[in-house]
Amino acid sequence: MRLRPYRHKLALCAVLALGLHSHGITASSPPRLSAQSKSQTSSNKAPSLQKGHPAEDLLSLPLDLLSNTTATLLKEEPTYKWRNWAGNQHANPARIFHPRSIKDLYSIVQKAKKDNKQIRCGGAGHSWSSTSVVNENGFLVDISDMGKIYKPVHVEDNNWTVEIETGVLILDLDNYLMDHDPPLTLPSNVVLDSIRYGGVISLGCHGAATHTRTISDLVTEVKIIDANGVLHSFSKDKDPIEFSAATVNLGLLGPIYSYTIRVETMFKLLMTDTNPPLKDYFSDPVVSGPKLKTMVLGNDQTELFYWPFNSPGLSPEGDSIWIKQWQRTDLPVTETALSHGLKSFLEPLETSFGYTLYEYMAANPMSTPFVNYLIHSALVHQGQQVLYAPHGIHYQAGIDNLPCLDLEMAFKTDDNFENVVKAWTYVIDLIYEYARRGEFPLNLALEMRFVKASTLVMSSAYDEDPDAIYCMIEVLSVVNTKGFEEFSAKVAQYWMENFQARPHWAKMWEHVPGIVPYLRSGNGNRYDQFEAVRKKYDPNGMFLTSTFAGVLGHSTDKEKGQTQGKAKR
Repeated sequence: MRLRPYRHKLALCAVLALGLHSHGITASSPPRLSAQSKSQTSSNKAPSLQKGHPAEDLLSLPLDLLSNTTATLLKEEPTYKWRNWAGNQHANPARIFHPRSIKDLYSIVQKAKKDNKQIRCGGAGHSWSSTSVVNENGFLVDISDMGKIYKPVHVEDNNWTVEIETGVLILDLDNYLMDHDPPLTLPSNVVLDSIRYGGVISLGCHGAATHTRTISDLVTEVKIIDANGVLHSFSKDKDPIEFSAATVNLGLLGPIYSYTIRVETMFKLLMTDTNPPLKDYFSDPVVSGPKLKTMVLGNDQTELFYWPFNSPGLSPEGDSIWIKQWQRTDLPVTETALSHGLKSFLEPLETSFGYTLYEYMAANPMSTPFVNYLIHSALVHQGQQVLYAPHGIHYQAGIDNLPCLDLEMAFKTDDNFENVVKAWTYVIDLIYEYARRGEFPLNLALEMRFVKASTLVMSSAYDEDPDAIYCMIEVLSVVNTKGFEEFSAKVAQYWMENFQARPHWAKMWEHVPGIVPYLRSGNGNRYDQFEAVRKKYDPNGMFLTSTFAGVLGHSTDKEKGQTQGKAKR
Protein backbone atom coordinates (compact mmCIF):
# COMPACT_ATOMS: atom_id res chain seq x y z
CA MET A 1 0.00 0.00 0.00
CA ARG A 2 1.05 3.61 -0.50
CA LEU A 3 1.38 5.64 2.69
CA ARG A 4 0.38 9.27 2.78
CA PRO A 5 3.40 11.10 4.27
CA TYR A 6 2.85 12.43 7.74
CA ARG A 7 3.12 16.21 7.83
CA HIS A 8 4.83 17.48 10.96
CA LYS A 9 3.39 20.62 12.48
CA LEU A 10 6.70 22.46 12.74
CA ALA A 11 8.61 21.05 9.80
CA LEU A 12 10.04 24.49 9.01
CA CYS A 13 12.13 24.18 12.19
CA ALA A 14 13.95 21.12 10.86
CA VAL A 15 17.21 23.02 10.71
CA LEU A 16 17.24 23.09 14.53
CA ALA A 17 17.48 19.31 14.60
CA LEU A 18 20.77 18.99 12.68
CA GLY A 19 23.07 16.64 14.48
CA LEU A 20 20.26 14.85 16.32
CA HIS A 21 20.39 11.62 14.35
CA SER A 22 23.24 9.98 16.15
CA HIS A 23 20.85 7.50 17.82
CA GLY A 24 22.01 4.30 16.12
CA ILE A 25 18.50 3.53 14.84
CA THR A 26 18.04 0.87 12.19
CA ALA A 27 14.99 -0.68 10.61
CA SER A 28 15.58 -3.92 12.50
CA SER A 29 16.32 -2.34 15.86
CA PRO A 30 13.65 -0.17 17.55
CA PRO A 31 15.00 3.30 18.37
CA ARG A 32 15.10 4.36 22.01
CA LEU A 33 12.50 6.90 22.94
CA SER A 34 15.06 9.31 24.37
CA ALA A 35 18.65 9.63 25.39
CA GLN A 36 17.74 9.37 29.07
CA SER A 37 19.73 6.87 31.08
CA LYS A 38 18.45 3.35 31.35
CA SER A 39 16.58 2.31 34.50
CA GLN A 40 18.43 0.45 37.15
CA THR A 41 18.29 -3.19 36.08
CA SER A 42 18.97 -6.50 37.71
CA SER A 43 18.90 -10.21 37.19
CA ASN A 44 15.60 -11.91 37.78
CA LYS A 45 16.56 -12.65 41.37
CA ALA A 46 14.30 -10.77 43.78
CA PRO A 47 15.87 -8.06 46.00
CA SER A 48 17.35 -8.93 49.38
CA LEU A 49 16.67 -7.19 52.66
CA GLN A 50 19.56 -8.81 54.49
CA LYS A 51 21.88 -11.65 53.82
CA GLY A 52 20.01 -14.94 53.82
CA HIS A 53 16.58 -13.32 53.39
CA PRO A 54 15.66 -12.91 49.70
CA ALA A 55 12.41 -11.04 49.24
CA GLU A 56 10.38 -14.09 48.25
CA ASP A 57 11.26 -15.57 51.66
CA LEU A 58 10.17 -12.36 53.39
CA LEU A 59 6.55 -12.61 52.37
CA SER A 60 4.55 -12.46 55.62
CA LEU A 61 7.68 -11.61 57.66
CA PRO A 62 6.69 -9.24 60.51
CA LEU A 63 7.84 -5.63 60.67
CA ASP A 64 9.65 -5.84 64.01
CA LEU A 65 11.99 -8.54 62.64
CA LEU A 66 12.78 -6.38 59.63
CA SER A 67 13.44 -3.31 61.76
CA ASN A 68 16.93 -4.58 62.53
CA THR A 69 17.96 -4.76 58.86
CA THR A 70 20.21 -2.07 57.45
CA ALA A 71 18.25 0.23 55.13
CA THR A 72 19.71 2.58 52.58
CA LEU A 73 20.00 6.19 53.72
CA LEU A 74 16.40 7.36 53.61
CA LYS A 75 16.00 10.78 52.04
CA GLU A 76 13.64 13.03 53.95
CA GLU A 77 12.68 16.53 52.84
CA PRO A 78 13.37 19.39 55.29
CA THR A 79 10.24 21.26 54.15
CA TYR A 80 6.95 19.51 53.81
CA LYS A 81 4.89 21.09 51.08
CA TRP A 82 3.65 19.34 47.96
CA ARG A 83 1.52 20.15 44.93
CA ASN A 84 0.53 18.10 41.92
CA TRP A 85 1.51 18.82 38.33
CA ALA A 86 -1.70 20.71 37.49
CA GLY A 87 -1.56 22.73 40.71
CA ASN A 88 -5.12 21.90 41.73
CA GLN A 89 -4.03 19.74 44.70
CA HIS A 90 -1.79 20.80 47.59
CA ALA A 91 -0.59 19.01 50.71
CA ASN A 92 1.32 19.78 53.89
CA PRO A 93 2.37 16.34 55.15
CA ALA A 94 4.19 15.84 58.43
CA ARG A 95 7.09 14.47 56.39
CA ILE A 96 7.94 13.57 52.80
CA PHE A 97 10.05 10.46 52.26
CA HIS A 98 11.97 9.36 49.17
CA PRO A 99 12.55 5.60 49.51
CA ARG A 100 15.11 3.90 47.29
CA SER A 101 14.58 0.28 48.29
CA ILE A 102 12.11 -2.13 49.80
CA LYS A 103 13.96 -1.73 53.11
CA ASP A 104 13.11 1.97 53.07
CA LEU A 105 9.43 1.19 52.56
CA TYR A 106 9.49 -1.06 55.61
CA SER A 107 11.16 1.68 57.67
CA ILE A 108 8.50 4.21 56.67
CA VAL A 109 5.65 1.88 57.63
CA GLN A 110 7.37 1.18 60.93
CA LYS A 111 7.71 4.90 61.68
CA ALA A 112 4.10 5.61 60.68
CA LYS A 113 2.89 2.83 62.94
CA LYS A 114 4.99 4.14 65.84
CA ASP A 115 3.91 7.79 65.32
CA ASN A 116 0.28 6.95 64.52
CA LYS A 117 0.48 8.58 61.09
CA GLN A 118 -1.26 7.91 57.81
CA ILE A 119 0.64 7.14 54.60
CA ARG A 120 -0.09 8.20 51.04
CA CYS A 121 2.17 7.66 48.05
CA GLY A 122 2.86 9.79 45.00
CA GLY A 123 5.24 10.09 42.09
CA ALA A 124 5.05 12.41 39.08
CA GLY A 125 1.98 14.18 40.50
CA HIS A 126 -0.11 13.65 37.38
CA SER A 127 -3.27 12.74 39.30
CA TRP A 128 -5.90 15.46 39.45
CA SER A 129 -7.83 13.89 42.34
CA SER A 130 -6.65 14.16 45.94
CA THR A 131 -5.39 10.57 45.98
CA SER A 132 -1.87 11.61 47.11
CA VAL A 133 -2.95 14.34 49.51
CA VAL A 134 -2.12 13.90 53.18
CA ASN A 135 -1.52 16.68 55.68
CA GLU A 136 -0.11 17.02 59.21
CA ASN A 137 -1.64 13.69 60.21
CA GLY A 138 0.45 11.70 57.76
CA PHE A 139 3.51 11.00 55.64
CA LEU A 140 3.80 11.44 51.89
CA VAL A 141 5.98 8.81 50.23
CA ASP A 142 7.49 9.87 46.90
CA ILE A 143 8.29 6.63 45.08
CA SER A 144 10.23 8.27 42.23
CA ASP A 145 13.51 6.59 43.25
CA MET A 146 11.98 3.09 43.21
CA GLY A 147 13.00 2.44 39.61
CA LYS A 148 14.37 -1.09 39.41
CA ILE A 149 13.41 -3.33 36.46
CA TYR A 150 13.97 -7.10 36.63
CA LYS A 151 14.92 -9.37 33.79
CA PRO A 152 11.84 -10.39 31.73
CA VAL A 153 10.65 -13.98 31.99
CA HIS A 154 9.51 -15.87 28.90
CA VAL A 155 6.11 -17.48 29.48
CA GLU A 156 5.17 -18.98 26.12
CA ASP A 157 5.14 -18.08 22.42
CA ASN A 158 5.31 -14.27 22.18
CA ASN A 159 4.31 -13.68 25.81
CA TRP A 160 6.64 -12.53 28.58
CA THR A 161 6.37 -11.01 32.04
CA VAL A 162 8.53 -8.35 33.68
CA GLU A 163 8.64 -7.27 37.33
CA ILE A 164 9.05 -3.54 37.97
CA GLU A 165 9.30 -1.46 41.11
CA THR A 166 6.46 0.96 41.64
CA GLY A 167 8.43 4.07 40.65
CA VAL A 168 9.52 2.92 37.19
CA LEU A 169 8.91 5.54 34.50
CA ILE A 170 6.98 4.48 31.43
CA LEU A 171 9.81 5.86 29.29
CA ASP A 172 12.44 3.83 31.14
CA LEU A 173 10.54 0.56 30.83
CA ASP A 174 9.97 1.22 27.11
CA ASN A 175 13.70 1.75 26.59
CA TYR A 176 14.65 -1.29 28.66
CA LEU A 177 12.23 -3.55 26.77
CA MET A 178 13.43 -2.19 23.42
CA ASP A 179 17.00 -3.16 24.34
CA HIS A 180 15.93 -6.67 25.31
CA ASP A 181 16.61 -9.62 23.00
CA PRO A 182 14.05 -10.01 21.54
CA PRO A 183 12.62 -6.46 21.81
CA LEU A 184 9.46 -6.36 23.91
CA THR A 185 6.58 -3.95 24.49
CA LEU A 186 3.26 -3.50 26.24
CA PRO A 187 0.23 -3.99 23.96
CA SER A 188 -1.27 -0.69 25.10
CA ASN A 189 -0.28 2.28 27.24
CA VAL A 190 -1.03 5.87 28.16
CA VAL A 191 0.23 8.68 25.91
CA LEU A 192 2.45 10.28 28.56
CA ASP A 193 5.79 8.53 29.03
CA SER A 194 6.87 10.74 31.95
CA ILE A 195 4.67 9.15 34.62
CA ARG A 196 5.23 6.13 36.84
CA TYR A 197 3.65 2.72 36.81
CA GLY A 198 2.66 2.71 40.48
CA GLY A 199 0.08 5.43 39.88
CA VAL A 200 -0.89 4.22 36.40
CA ILE A 201 -1.75 0.72 37.57
CA SER A 202 -3.10 1.34 41.08
CA LEU A 203 -5.63 3.90 39.76
CA GLY A 204 -6.79 1.86 36.77
CA CYS A 205 -5.35 3.92 33.90
CA HIS A 206 -5.80 2.84 30.30
CA GLY A 207 -4.68 3.28 26.73
CA ALA A 208 -6.69 3.32 23.52
CA ALA A 209 -6.55 -0.35 22.51
CA THR A 210 -10.12 -1.53 21.99
CA HIS A 211 -9.25 -5.22 22.02
CA THR A 212 -7.09 -4.92 25.15
CA ARG A 213 -8.28 -4.09 28.64
CA THR A 214 -6.80 -1.44 30.90
CA ILE A 215 -3.09 -1.34 31.67
CA SER A 216 -3.93 -2.69 35.15
CA ASP A 217 -5.39 -5.81 33.53
CA LEU A 218 -1.90 -6.70 32.27
CA VAL A 219 -0.75 -7.35 35.85
CA THR A 220 -0.01 -10.91 36.97
CA GLU A 221 1.39 -10.24 40.48
CA VAL A 222 1.46 -7.39 43.02
CA LYS A 223 3.69 -7.04 46.08
CA ILE A 224 2.41 -4.73 48.84
CA ILE A 225 3.52 -3.97 52.41
CA ASP A 226 0.50 -3.85 54.71
CA ALA A 227 -0.12 -1.75 57.84
CA ASN A 228 1.49 -4.42 60.05
CA GLY A 229 4.68 -4.36 58.02
CA VAL A 230 4.08 -7.64 56.22
CA LEU A 231 5.06 -8.02 52.56
CA HIS A 232 2.31 -9.80 50.64
CA SER A 233 2.30 -11.21 47.14
CA PHE A 234 -1.07 -11.19 45.34
CA SER A 235 -1.83 -13.20 42.22
CA LYS A 236 -4.93 -14.55 40.53
CA ASP A 237 -3.87 -18.13 41.22
CA LYS A 238 -3.54 -17.51 44.97
CA ASP A 239 -6.79 -15.60 45.47
CA PRO A 240 -8.62 -13.95 42.53
CA ILE A 241 -10.72 -11.66 44.76
CA GLU A 242 -7.77 -10.31 46.72
CA PHE A 243 -5.70 -10.04 43.54
CA SER A 244 -8.43 -7.95 41.90
CA ALA A 245 -8.48 -5.59 44.88
CA ALA A 246 -4.68 -5.43 45.14
CA THR A 247 -4.15 -4.51 41.49
CA VAL A 248 -6.36 -1.41 41.28
CA ASN A 249 -5.83 -0.75 44.98
CA LEU A 250 -6.04 3.08 45.04
CA GLY A 251 -3.10 3.05 47.45
CA LEU A 252 -5.40 1.73 50.18
CA LEU A 253 -3.71 -1.59 50.99
CA GLY A 254 -0.24 -0.19 51.66
CA PRO A 255 2.92 0.91 49.83
CA ILE A 256 3.28 -1.04 46.60
CA TYR A 257 6.73 -2.55 46.12
CA SER A 258 6.34 -4.02 42.64
CA TYR A 259 4.05 -5.07 39.85
CA THR A 260 4.67 -7.94 37.43
CA ILE A 261 3.06 -7.23 34.07
CA ARG A 262 2.51 -9.10 30.81
CA VAL A 263 4.44 -7.86 27.78
CA GLU A 264 4.84 -9.24 24.28
CA THR A 265 7.34 -9.23 21.45
CA MET A 266 7.69 -5.90 19.66
CA PHE A 267 5.14 -5.10 16.97
CA LYS A 268 4.55 -2.22 14.59
CA LEU A 269 1.56 0.07 14.20
CA LEU A 270 0.23 1.84 11.15
CA MET A 271 -0.84 5.20 12.59
CA THR A 272 -3.36 7.15 10.52
CA ASP A 273 -4.40 10.74 11.31
CA THR A 274 -7.44 12.35 9.68
CA ASN A 275 -9.53 15.51 10.17
CA PRO A 276 -13.06 14.71 8.99
CA PRO A 277 -15.99 17.10 9.53
CA LEU A 278 -17.62 16.72 12.94
CA LYS A 279 -20.96 15.82 11.33
CA ASP A 280 -19.43 12.80 9.55
CA TYR A 281 -19.40 10.86 12.82
CA PHE A 282 -21.57 12.90 15.18
CA SER A 283 -25.00 13.80 13.85
CA ASP A 284 -28.05 11.54 14.12
CA PRO A 285 -27.09 8.87 16.71
CA VAL A 286 -29.02 6.17 14.82
CA VAL A 287 -26.87 6.77 11.73
CA SER A 288 -23.60 7.96 13.26
CA GLY A 289 -23.41 5.36 16.05
CA PRO A 290 -23.01 2.27 13.85
CA LYS A 291 -20.50 4.10 11.63
CA LEU A 292 -18.41 5.05 14.65
CA LYS A 293 -18.64 1.50 16.02
CA THR A 294 -17.42 -0.02 12.75
CA MET A 295 -14.40 2.27 12.72
CA VAL A 296 -13.50 1.69 16.38
CA LEU A 297 -13.85 -2.09 16.35
CA GLY A 298 -11.91 -2.28 13.09
CA ASN A 299 -8.82 -0.73 14.66
CA ASP A 300 -6.30 -1.97 17.17
CA GLN A 301 -6.52 1.46 18.84
CA THR A 302 -8.64 4.58 18.31
CA GLU A 303 -8.62 8.07 19.81
CA LEU A 304 -10.81 11.07 18.94
CA PHE A 305 -10.28 14.76 19.72
CA TYR A 306 -12.43 17.83 19.31
CA TRP A 307 -11.04 21.34 19.68
CA PRO A 308 -13.79 23.90 20.30
CA PHE A 309 -14.24 26.81 17.89
CA ASN A 310 -12.06 25.27 15.16
CA SER A 311 -14.13 26.95 12.42
CA PRO A 312 -15.29 30.58 12.08
CA GLY A 313 -18.36 31.65 14.05
CA LEU A 314 -19.92 30.51 17.29
CA SER A 315 -21.41 27.38 15.77
CA PRO A 316 -20.14 23.80 15.43
CA GLU A 317 -21.57 23.43 11.92
CA GLY A 318 -18.20 23.80 10.19
CA ASP A 319 -16.11 22.16 12.90
CA SER A 320 -13.90 19.12 12.34
CA ILE A 321 -12.46 16.42 14.61
CA TRP A 322 -9.08 14.72 14.81
CA ILE A 323 -9.18 10.93 14.60
CA LYS A 324 -6.13 8.80 15.38
CA GLN A 325 -6.30 5.17 14.27
CA TRP A 326 -3.71 2.47 14.87
CA GLN A 327 -3.57 -0.94 13.21
CA ARG A 328 -0.97 -3.65 13.65
CA THR A 329 1.07 -4.14 10.51
CA ASP A 330 4.06 -5.92 8.99
CA LEU A 331 4.92 -2.94 6.79
CA PRO A 332 8.42 -1.46 7.20
CA VAL A 333 8.90 1.34 9.70
CA THR A 334 8.79 4.77 8.03
CA GLU A 335 10.34 6.77 10.88
CA THR A 336 14.03 7.55 10.54
CA ALA A 337 16.54 8.50 13.19
CA LEU A 338 16.40 12.10 12.03
CA SER A 339 12.60 12.33 11.98
CA HIS A 340 12.34 10.73 15.41
CA GLY A 341 14.96 13.08 16.83
CA LEU A 342 13.32 16.06 15.16
CA LYS A 343 9.92 15.14 16.62
CA SER A 344 11.34 14.63 20.11
CA PHE A 345 13.10 17.98 19.89
CA LEU A 346 10.34 20.08 18.37
CA GLU A 347 7.20 18.90 20.11
CA PRO A 348 8.23 20.10 23.59
CA LEU A 349 8.93 23.52 22.04
CA GLU A 350 5.55 23.36 20.39
CA THR A 351 3.67 22.60 23.61
CA SER A 352 5.62 25.26 25.51
CA PHE A 353 4.63 27.88 22.96
CA GLY A 354 1.06 26.55 22.93
CA TYR A 355 0.84 26.92 26.69
CA THR A 356 1.67 30.62 26.36
CA LEU A 357 -1.34 31.02 24.08
CA TYR A 358 -3.56 28.98 26.38
CA GLU A 359 -2.48 31.04 29.38
CA TYR A 360 -3.54 34.12 27.45
CA MET A 361 -6.92 32.52 26.72
CA ALA A 362 -7.45 31.61 30.36
CA ALA A 363 -6.71 35.20 31.40
CA ASN A 364 -8.78 36.64 28.52
CA PRO A 365 -11.72 34.25 28.00
CA MET A 366 -13.34 36.29 25.22
CA SER A 367 -10.28 35.57 23.05
CA THR A 368 -10.92 31.81 23.20
CA PRO A 369 -12.75 31.35 19.85
CA PHE A 370 -10.22 33.39 17.90
CA VAL A 371 -7.09 31.90 19.50
CA ASN A 372 -8.40 28.34 19.32
CA TYR A 373 -9.23 28.80 15.65
CA LEU A 374 -5.70 30.05 14.97
CA ILE A 375 -4.13 27.16 16.88
CA HIS A 376 -6.25 24.58 15.11
CA SER A 377 -5.52 26.12 11.70
CA ALA A 378 -1.79 25.91 12.37
CA LEU A 379 -1.93 22.24 13.35
CA VAL A 380 -1.82 19.53 10.71
CA HIS A 381 -3.14 16.16 11.84
CA GLN A 382 -3.23 14.04 8.72
CA GLY A 383 -1.14 11.36 7.11
CA GLN A 384 0.21 7.93 7.90
CA GLN A 385 3.29 6.45 9.53
CA VAL A 386 4.46 2.97 10.44
CA LEU A 387 6.04 3.05 13.89
CA TYR A 388 7.24 0.65 16.54
CA ALA A 389 4.45 0.25 19.10
CA PRO A 390 5.86 2.53 21.86
CA HIS A 391 6.56 5.33 19.35
CA GLY A 392 3.04 5.12 17.98
CA ILE A 393 1.38 4.97 21.40
CA HIS A 394 3.45 7.83 22.89
CA TYR A 395 2.81 9.95 19.82
CA GLN A 396 3.10 13.38 21.49
CA ALA A 397 6.15 14.63 23.37
CA GLY A 398 6.16 17.60 25.72
CA ILE A 399 2.67 17.22 27.18
CA ASP A 400 4.18 18.08 30.56
CA ASN A 401 4.60 21.64 29.27
CA LEU A 402 0.83 22.13 29.08
CA PRO A 403 -0.66 21.92 32.61
CA CYS A 404 -4.38 21.37 32.36
CA LEU A 405 -7.50 20.34 34.24
CA ASP A 406 -9.15 17.05 33.33
CA LEU A 407 -12.37 15.22 34.17
CA GLU A 408 -12.82 11.75 32.69
CA MET A 409 -15.56 9.17 33.02
CA ALA A 410 -16.18 5.66 31.72
CA PHE A 411 -19.43 4.13 30.49
CA LYS A 412 -20.42 0.97 28.66
CA THR A 413 -21.20 1.47 24.99
CA ASP A 414 -24.61 0.32 23.80
CA ASP A 415 -25.05 -2.08 20.87
CA ASN A 416 -24.74 0.59 18.18
CA PHE A 417 -22.66 3.26 19.95
CA GLU A 418 -25.65 5.59 19.93
CA ASN A 419 -24.96 6.56 23.55
CA VAL A 420 -21.38 7.48 22.57
CA VAL A 421 -22.66 9.93 19.96
CA LYS A 422 -25.08 11.44 22.49
CA ALA A 423 -22.40 11.79 25.18
CA TRP A 424 -20.07 13.56 22.73
CA THR A 425 -22.61 15.89 21.13
CA TYR A 426 -24.01 16.94 24.52
CA VAL A 427 -20.62 18.42 25.43
CA ILE A 428 -20.29 20.27 22.12
CA ASP A 429 -23.79 21.69 22.38
CA LEU A 430 -23.01 22.81 25.93
CA ILE A 431 -19.76 24.49 24.83
CA TYR A 432 -21.63 26.67 22.36
CA GLU A 433 -24.50 27.30 24.77
CA TYR A 434 -21.97 28.77 27.21
CA ALA A 435 -20.21 30.65 24.40
CA ARG A 436 -23.39 32.42 23.34
CA ARG A 437 -23.53 34.02 26.77
CA GLY A 438 -19.84 34.93 26.71
CA GLU A 439 -18.46 32.05 28.79
CA PHE A 440 -15.68 29.70 27.67
CA PRO A 441 -15.02 27.06 30.36
CA LEU A 442 -13.68 24.45 27.92
CA ASN A 443 -10.75 25.66 25.86
CA LEU A 444 -8.52 22.63 25.30
CA ALA A 445 -10.23 19.46 24.10
CA LEU A 446 -12.99 16.89 24.29
CA GLU A 447 -11.38 13.47 23.92
CA MET A 448 -12.32 9.80 24.00
CA ARG A 449 -10.79 6.34 23.72
CA PHE A 450 -12.22 2.82 23.93
CA VAL A 451 -11.13 -0.26 25.88
CA LYS A 452 -12.49 -3.71 26.56
CA ALA A 453 -14.10 -4.05 30.01
CA SER A 454 -11.80 -4.54 32.99
CA THR A 455 -11.94 -7.59 35.26
CA LEU A 456 -10.69 -5.62 38.27
CA VAL A 457 -13.24 -4.74 40.90
CA MET A 458 -12.27 -1.07 41.47
CA SER A 459 -11.62 -0.23 37.83
CA SER A 460 -13.80 2.49 36.32
CA ALA A 461 -14.26 0.18 33.32
CA TYR A 462 -15.22 -2.91 35.36
CA ASP A 463 -17.97 -5.07 33.92
CA GLU A 464 -19.20 -8.61 34.47
CA ASP A 465 -19.39 -8.97 30.69
CA PRO A 466 -15.75 -9.45 29.64
CA ASP A 467 -16.57 -8.54 26.03
CA ALA A 468 -18.22 -5.20 26.82
CA ILE A 469 -16.62 -2.10 25.29
CA TYR A 470 -16.16 0.97 27.47
CA CYS A 471 -15.98 4.55 26.26
CA MET A 472 -13.42 6.59 28.20
CA ILE A 473 -14.43 10.21 27.60
CA GLU A 474 -12.93 13.38 29.03
CA VAL A 475 -12.99 17.17 28.96
CA LEU A 476 -9.84 19.27 29.37
CA SER A 477 -9.06 22.94 29.88
CA VAL A 478 -5.85 24.77 30.63
CA VAL A 479 -5.24 25.54 34.32
CA ASN A 480 -6.91 28.68 35.70
CA THR A 481 -9.76 28.48 33.20
CA LYS A 482 -12.75 30.22 34.74
CA GLY A 483 -15.82 28.02 35.15
CA PHE A 484 -14.23 24.66 34.32
CA GLU A 485 -15.29 23.00 37.57
CA GLU A 486 -18.92 24.01 37.11
CA PHE A 487 -18.89 23.03 33.42
CA SER A 488 -17.20 19.67 33.96
CA ALA A 489 -19.51 18.84 36.87
CA LYS A 490 -22.53 19.51 34.67
CA VAL A 491 -21.10 17.29 31.95
CA ALA A 492 -20.34 14.53 34.48
CA GLN A 493 -23.85 14.65 35.89
CA TYR A 494 -25.34 14.27 32.40
CA TRP A 495 -23.12 11.26 31.69
CA MET A 496 -23.95 9.76 35.08
CA GLU A 497 -27.68 10.24 34.76
CA ASN A 498 -27.96 9.00 31.19
CA PHE A 499 -25.19 6.42 30.79
CA GLN A 500 -24.35 5.27 34.36
CA ALA A 501 -20.85 6.69 33.91
CA ARG A 502 -18.16 6.21 36.57
CA PRO A 503 -15.20 8.50 37.22
CA HIS A 504 -11.59 7.80 36.37
CA TRP A 505 -10.06 7.84 39.88
CA ALA A 506 -6.92 9.70 38.79
CA LYS A 507 -8.82 12.58 37.17
CA MET A 508 -11.04 15.30 38.69
CA TRP A 509 -14.29 13.93 40.14
CA GLU A 510 -14.63 14.92 43.79
CA HIS A 511 -16.18 18.31 42.88
CA VAL A 512 -19.18 16.69 41.16
CA PRO A 513 -22.27 17.20 43.38
CA GLY A 514 -23.76 13.96 44.68
CA ILE A 515 -21.12 11.71 43.18
CA VAL A 516 -20.38 9.70 46.35
CA PRO A 517 -23.98 8.62 47.03
CA TYR A 518 -24.40 8.06 43.27
CA LEU A 519 -21.41 5.71 43.22
CA ARG A 520 -22.55 3.92 46.35
CA SER A 521 -26.04 3.38 44.96
CA GLY A 522 -24.85 1.77 41.74
CA ASN A 523 -21.65 0.02 42.80
CA GLY A 524 -21.93 -0.42 46.57
CA ASN A 525 -21.70 -4.21 46.57
CA ARG A 526 -18.53 -4.12 44.51
CA TYR A 527 -16.96 -1.43 46.67
CA ASP A 528 -17.92 -3.34 49.82
CA GLN A 529 -16.09 -6.38 48.45
CA PHE A 530 -12.99 -4.24 48.03
CA GLU A 531 -13.46 -2.74 51.50
CA ALA A 532 -13.43 -6.20 53.08
CA VAL A 533 -10.01 -6.85 51.54
CA ARG A 534 -8.77 -3.40 52.50
CA LYS A 535 -9.74 -3.84 56.16
CA LYS A 536 -7.91 -7.16 56.30
CA TYR A 537 -4.61 -5.49 55.39
CA ASP A 538 -5.22 -2.08 56.97
CA PRO A 539 -7.64 -2.55 59.89
CA ASN A 540 -6.91 0.83 61.49
CA GLY A 541 -6.95 2.99 58.37
CA MET A 542 -3.25 3.88 58.05
CA PHE A 543 -3.71 4.24 54.27
CA LEU A 544 -7.36 5.37 54.16
CA THR A 545 -8.05 9.02 53.33
CA SER A 546 -11.19 11.01 52.70
CA THR A 547 -10.66 10.75 48.94
CA PHE A 548 -12.05 7.22 48.92
CA ALA A 549 -13.52 6.80 52.41
CA GLY A 550 -17.02 7.88 51.39
CA VAL A 551 -16.99 5.66 48.32
CA LEU A 552 -16.16 2.70 50.56
CA GLY A 553 -19.06 3.44 52.91
CA HIS A 554 -17.30 5.52 55.60
CA SER A 555 -18.82 8.76 56.82
CA THR A 556 -16.53 11.71 56.05
CA ASP A 557 -16.65 15.48 56.24
CA LYS A 558 -16.17 15.55 52.48
CA GLU A 559 -19.19 13.32 51.98
CA LYS A 560 -21.33 15.47 54.29
CA GLY A 561 -20.57 18.44 52.05
CA GLN A 562 -21.85 16.64 48.99
CA THR A 563 -25.35 17.07 47.64
CA GLN A 564 -27.29 14.04 48.77
CA GLY A 565 -29.55 11.92 46.64
CA LYS A 566 -29.47 11.21 42.96
CA ALA A 567 -27.09 13.34 40.90
CA LYS A 568 -29.09 15.85 38.92
CA ARG A 569 -28.36 17.07 35.47
